[in-house]
Amino acid sequence: MKRPRSFARGIQAGITGLLCVALAVPCPVRAGGPLIVGGPSFGTDGLAFTWDMSSPIAYRVDAGPLAVNPSGVVVVPNSQAINDVQNMFQAWENVATANIGYTNAGAIQNVPPDFNDGDVSTVTEFDAVEADCDAGNQSPIIFDANGSLFDALFGDPGVIGFASPCKLDGATGRIVSGMAVLNGIFRDGVDSGLNLDLTAAEFNEVFTHEFGHFSGLDHAQINVSVLSLSGSCPTDLLAGLPLMFPYLQCQARTPAGLPILAPDDVAWISQLYPETANMPPAQRPFLNEYGFIKGTIFFSDGITQAQGVNVIARRVSDGNPANGDETQRIAFSVASGYRFTGLPGQNVTGDNPGSRRGSRNAQLIGEYEIPVTPGSYTVEVESVDSGFTADSGVGPLDLPIPNPGLDEFWNSGESATDIPATRETITVAAGATVSGMDIILNGTPPRFDAFESAELRMAEELPRWLRREKTARELVAA
Repeated sequence: MKRPRSFARGIQAGITGLLCVALAVPCPVRAGGPLIVGGPSFGTDGLAFTWDMSSPIAYRVDAGPLAVNPSGVVVVPNSQAINDVQNMFQAWENVATANIGYTNAGAIQNVPPDFNDGDVSTVTEFDAVEADCDAGNQSPIIFDANGSLFDALFGDPGVIGFASPCKLDGATGRIVSGMAVLNGIFRDGVDSGLNLDLTAAEFNEVFTHEFGHFSGLDHAQINVSVLSLSGSCPTDLLAGLPLMFPYLQCQARTPAGLPILAPDDVAWISQLYPETANMPPAQRPFLNEYGFIKGTIFFSDGITQAQGVNVIARRVSDGNPANGDETQRIAFSVASGYRFTGLPGQNVTGDNPGSRRGSRNAQLIGEYEIPVTPGSYTVEVESVDSGFTADSGVGPLDLPIPNPGLDEFWNSGESATDIPATRETITVAAGATVSGMDIILNGTPPRFDAFESAELRMAEELPRWLRREKTARELVAA
């Protein structure tokens, strides 16, 4: 889910948690790449859940208007909303290195007989359509024209919307159905309180983000420094900021002349749905255009893998002013251990054996693999932002742990401090995987004292990041 920054922290319950209940979907493993990863008995172990691309993903659209103003006057009619939804899906379908497609199958079906007009405007109708989505019968795109559904269902009309798979096939590892709900109150022409009025470009980019979730993508964190900015974001930062970034922080991309999808978005939708056909420019084989950087993040002992650290590969600038600051514009990321489950986790995250999601293969703890376009890259590690929790999660852990070491860059001798002279580059060719790009986090405590004996020490003596995680575990146990 994507939210305006101005009220993002004010919502008490994460919409992903609400969505898992409302749609009867088990809460997914968070991962800075795929949204849902299979476990040993659910899906394919360690692989992302994806739609079957033997045919386009069929979705059905609400028959009512997208937005009406407080007087009941239609602001965004159904015809315009249907066209906008098609264009939002088209942004993902147009990725030349991704084999993914969508088709409008018509109006939403199976609303209650007394409201059988395809316009989902009451909780009763929503419940009926939700149940049909849970059964895998249709994938609805619902328009909440005046915010009343969000208010009734979640007690908060100040959420732009959400999207998620509804039904998963644990035997095949496929997404069977999904749904999205768009809150028209953000397009009603009224700007008051939490109900900010967004431009058409901002609103449509938010739901292109949501349709990324619908397709199986999770959030991503790159150029997180935008959270400290007020007003417009610099073009270089905006160009590299993933559309799958959790917050609507910056101005819309399209009016700035930028593609709606950042390089990271293009890379990950292609990773999930790799194109194999070679019919340029519309279709280009994924492995002809991308290589991979792969490694593991370790604590300072060089043995214990570190889960949930954000890893970013940034392309080294070629010095061409026309390309701007490539280190900001062209960057790709994933969270360490993104294919491993957080539940049950490792010795840091605790043991909560209720989740079926994510691999239990211990070799995947702390591992990262990033798809990148050919070129030379630096690789860096940083904390997942502490505000990126629940619906705004990035990576397999919730709550995210602060990076237990210093933010640093890969270096062949040892992971380096944040000094340009110590950053080494990694050159990647199309179709190749550069492995062994491991980073040992500087400044973390020795393994035995910090981890195996942690429960024997007073809480105030623990490192800040471990003290916070221990508190979260106690809350869960309670």
